[in-house]
Amino acid sequence: MTPKKKITFLISTLSGGGAEGVCVGIANTFVENGWTVDLVVLNLKNEAYLTRLSDKVNLVVLNVNHARYSSFSLLKYIYKNNIKKILVFNYELSVVLVILRILFRIKIKIISRNISTFSAKMVQFHQLSQWDRYVVAPLIKYFYHRVDFVVNQSNGMRDDLISIYPKLNNTSSVIFNPIPAQLIEYAKKNDLSKIKKENYLLCIGRLEKIKGFHHAIKAFAGIVKKYPNLRLKIVGKGSEEKRLKQTAIDYSVANRVDFEGFKKEIIPFYLKARVTILPSLYEGYPNVLIESISMNTPVIAFDCPSGPNEIIIDGRNGYLVKNQDVSDLQKKMLNFPYDKFDYRDLVNSIKKNHIQKVFDQYEKLINLFI
Repeated sequence: MTPKKKITFLISTLSGGGAEGVCVGIANTFVENGWTVDLVVLNLKNEAYLTRLSDKVNLVVLNVNHARYSSFSLLKYIYKNNIKKILVFNYELSVVLVILRILFRIKIKIISRNISTFSAKMVQFHQLSQWDRYVVAPLIKYFYHRVDFVVNQSNGMRDDLISIYPKLNNTSSVIFNPIPAQLIEYAKKNDLSKIKKENYLLCIGRLEKIKGFHHAIKAFAGIVKKYPNLRLKIVGKGSEEKRLKQTAIDYSVANRVDFEGFKKEIIPFYLKARVTILPSLYEGYPNVLIESISMNTPVIAFDCPSGPNEIIIDGRNGYLVKNQDVSDLQKKMLNFPYDKFDYRDLVNSIKKNHIQKVFDQYEKLINLFI
C-alpha cells in the first residue's frame, strides 16, 4: 500500500483572522484529499477556528506564547517526527525556521505563505513596540527571503515582494485565497437569490487602524439623509473600538452604527447586508470581499495595495473606490445600485477562489518538494 503523503502546516494561533481561516480551510481540504496533515500552533488561547478544523487533522500545540519562544519546541517536533517540509502562515515563524535550519543544518523545505503586502507590513512593524522595531523587523528583512518558496495571495503582493527581494522572482507564485468551505456548502443548500436583504451596510474585520473603519463611518454619515432607515454594522473586535465609537458620536451617527463584536458565525451578516464595505489602508488578498460576494452581497472597497482590484469587477460584483478618498467612498455609497446585481454574475466572478482549485495549486507546489 502506498503511504500517504504528509505535510505540516505551521501558524501562531487559530484566532479569527484571515490567515487562520485560510490555513484551516486548506488543511481540511488536504486531509479530505488523502494527505496526512499536522497543524502546528503555538497555543490555543484564541481558538475561534478550532471548531472548523477537521478531526482528521492532527493538531499539535507547542504551548508557547510567542514565535520567539518557539525554537526549542519546533526543533523537538521536527526531529521527533522527521519533518521534511513545512508550509508556514506567519513571517516570524518562517524566520525562526530559517534560523534553525542554518544553526542545526536541518534538511527541511520551508514554504512560506506571504500574509500581507510585505512593504506595508514592515512599515507597521516599525510603528509597534521596540522589540518589533529593533528585533523582529530586522530579522524578517534579513532572513525571510531565505525560505525555499513564497506563496503570495495576489499578484500585487508578489510584485511588492519581488521589488524588495528580486531573487524571489523564480521562487514565488500566486495562489488566491479560497472561499471558506462552510460558505460554499451553505450556498449549495440554499437559494441565496431569494433571501431578503435588510437595511444595513456591513464592515467585517479586526478593529485596527489598518482596516480603516473610521473612513466607513465618516462616509456613512454623509448618506444618512438620503437613506434615513439605513444602518452600518461593524463586526469584529480590536484596539480601535473605543475610538471608532467616538468617531460615530463625533459624526452624529452613533444611533445608526451597530458594533456587533467578534462573531464566529458570520454568514447571516453577509446574507442580509445590502453591501459590504472594505475601507482598508492596505491588504494582502481580502477574504471579506470573496466571502461577501459568495453570499450574494456586492462590495465596495478602496483600491488599496493589494488585492481588491484583483477581486472586484466594477458593476459586476461591486465597485472600487479611489484609494483613501472618503469623498469618493461616500459618492459610491450614496449612488450604489443596491438591488441591481445579478447573483450569477457575483458567483461567476470568484470561480477562481473555489477551494478545490486552490487545493490543486497548493498540492502541485508541495509535490515539487517531495
